Amino acid sequence: MTIQEHIERVLTTFSQHGRLREKSTALLQSIGYSSSRTVEMGSVQEFVAWLSSFKPMTNAQETIFDRWKNVEIMFQLTSDEITDQVVLFQQIDFDSRRIKSFLFVAVELSDQYYTRSYLADATRIVNRSLPMPVVIIYQHGHSITMAVIHRRANRRDDTKDVLEGTTMIKDIAVSEPHRAQLDILAELSLSRWIDEGIQSFDELYEAWEEVLDTEELNRRFYNSIFRWFQKAVDQCKFPDDGAGPGCNERHVIRLITRLLFVWFMKEKGLVPESLFDEQFAYKHLRYHGPDCTDYYRAVLQNLFFATLNVQIPKRRFHSSSKSNDDLSECIECYRYRNLIRNPDELTDVFNKVPFVNGGLFDCLDDLSESGNPIFI
Repeated sequence: MTIQEHIERVLTTFSQHGRLREKSTALLQSIGYSSSRTVEMGSVQEFVAWLSSFKPMTNAQETIFDRWKNVEIMFQLTSDEITDQVVLFQQIDFDSRRIKSFLFVAVELSDQYYTRSYLADATRIVNRSLPMPVVIIYQHGHSITMAVIHRRANRRDDTKDVLEGTTMIKDIAVSEPHRAQLDILAELSLSRWIDEGIQSFDELYEAWEEVLDTEELNRRFYNSIFRWFQKAVDQCKFPDDGAGPGCNERHVIRLITRLLFVWFMKEKGLVPESLFDEQFAYKHLRYHGPDCTDYYRAVLQNLFFATLNVQIPKRRFHSSSKSNDDLSECIECYRYRNLIRNPDELTDVFNKVPFVNGGLFDCLDDLSESGNPIFI
């Protein structure tokens, strides 16, 4: 079993009954982190009072905890645990003043969805109160978010830290996590760092910051897109758009732009996630295979041009039963009826998607005198 598969298996426990501490601790253990240094918190109110004993909070700061249902301090990880794994199985005490350590905290939130700004604010308030970096695992609905804040030494007083930006692996679906999220969690594996020679908290903290650095994550994300773009340009074939060299590049860029926007909408819950599940294609299309373009035509094109680009009451299939490609009647109608098992069922799915008032999903098909598209 790969470490990603182990992490994925542990994530499923968050959708089951059980104590938050046990589920969150199991997740950290799956990437090699564990310690008996801990302290019990009876309630959220007790946790807030404990934080205030380090640094008093304003009333406005305390309201951030109104949405917390439960909080658990899982454990404190110090250099002792990093350099001597035998210590993990010994009874050792929590040290609330130990700066060079990680404190891992699990929080159960009351609502299903939270904005990045709320989670960042909550992470900052917890970290401002404590002397050591605090890594927080938030459970909200059927998702979890892992958040950590970047610290640096105060240039005027090296006994104090300055809090900088918050980095998080947000909205990890516990039932179907994204592969990229599993890869990032796997990269945080303690055994990996030890194999690479890390022996102190400072080195481990720098390694965490490198993995979770926003600029680094963005660089890797855009490099991944560029590799996909190069592969798609080489393998995909589009009809000539009449605009000279670079036809495939233009079509692929347009497709990537549309897909990124749709993916963003999906993450916000505005587009059904099932649309991007391969089982959806098997269920709704008459044929689906690696050599087939029916998903692109009947699902993606209908999503782009006849769903996102059309108000819900005006959405409908092209009336022609003979030619699904004839655009002379309505350029923004659903097409390719003959490729779909049950057009009404597919329409019901599309009607859950809102209308987007913009030009990104304008159909740019060119029409010949016969009314057939010259390119798509």
